[in-house]
Amino acid sequence: MVRRYVIVSGFQVINNPRVVKEADAIAELGHEVIVLAAIHRAQDLPRINAMVRDRKWQHIPVVDLTRNGPMNRLRGTWLRAMARLMREAGQRFGYEHPMQLGYEAGSLLRTARRLNADLYSLHLEKALWVGTKLIHDGRAVRIDMEDWYTDDGLPVDQAKRPLEMMRRAESFLLNNAVHATTTSHALADALVQAYGCPKPDVIHNSFPSEDRQTTDGRTVDRIDTTIPSITWFSQTIGPGRGLEALMKAIMLIDAPFELHLRGTPRPGFMQELLARLSPEVRNRVHVHAQVPQEELLSRLSEHDIGYCGELSDCASRHLTITNKVFEYMRAGLAIVASDTAGQKEVAATAPEAVRIFPQDDAQALADTLRPLIENAETLKGAAAASVSALDQHFSWELSKARLQHQVNGYLEAADA
Repeated sequence: MVRRYVIVSGFQVINNPRVVKEADAIAELGHEVIVLAAIHRAQDLPRINAMVRDRKWQHIPVVDLTRNGPMNRLRGTWLRAMARLMREAGQRFGYEHPMQLGYEAGSLLRTARRLNADLYSLHLEKALWVGTKLIHDGRAVRIDMEDWYTDDGLPVDQAKRPLEMMRRAESFLLNNAVHATTTSHALADALVQAYGCPKPDVIHNSFPSEDRQTTDGRTVDRIDTTIPSITWFSQTIGPGRGLEALMKAIMLIDAPFELHLRGTPRPGFMQELLARLSPEVRNRVHVHAQVPQEELLSRLSEHDIGYCGELSDCASRHLTITNKVFEYMRAGLAIVASDTAGQKEVAATAPEAVRIFPQDDAQALADTLRPLIENAETLKGAAAASVSALDQHFSWELSKARLQHQVNGYLEAADA
């Protein structure tokens, strides 16, 4: 029987590939899948339209700030103003309101209720409040904890969030949802300890291994393909990502190499970061703009070593496994990673592929990078181990099967 499955996100689909993968996986089972998202920027419309075109699921932006009609412009202005007002009330008076999670919250709830799904799937902070309301309505909900939302981000960002409301929602949802998923066993165990909930299943933040067959084979980033190349990527190039230690470490390495960073720099950050380097080393560092998800694998595949320098400055960053590790594996790169619990979890399964160093320790990082840069056979062996580990333990194909079994198990039991 075809059932209706609604994914509650409120985020742009191009910025949340985990939602897209889940939608594809459940639609593959033959169910009706609807993604509740948003559109924030006109310049993103071509990519959004290209992504959702020909999918087997429906994309509904509950808020679309790109529509030009007078009523839509008025609504967008009102929503942004109310969100600012609620944030100000929270910071000044400690008043907590769902709009502090994002101005899409109310629209998400109204649309979710109207759709009357057989199962709702919650993603990201904006869906926490929505999910509690849906359960109180008597609706079936599952939650995907991509991060530990109440312990994620820098203190300045945390201060803007309704943390008590979010903690209550996390606890309630993890204990009352039909099932839960997260990104690592370390994070799953920590959630159990914090909230006394059933242990969430682990769905790794990886992508299909079969995409390796469709890379474009071009050399776009690299300047000199005869020397090793290190790469790092994120949506934002900024502090708190281990780049400061990386700059110090590359100053300690004499062998030739290139370093390629991909993302949107925070204002002034690259100038500050590169100021630490000698002119000779600075010439080895190259910065590239973000590319669409479907092109990222091709660009990563040009390089040799993937860098994961995450810092344990919050529980979420310490415990989760970011998609960087798995994207480097998919691209066939050797991996150098800081000693967060999530990354040590991967290294315990794939020690030949992932080399761990003490985070923020530039000398240890240089010592970890040096054998890969100086020895071609060592680098080749680590790269081969990376591909093997992904296929055997971490591929999206494996996680997708677990997710489909979990969702179908609930829907079939509900039909009985």
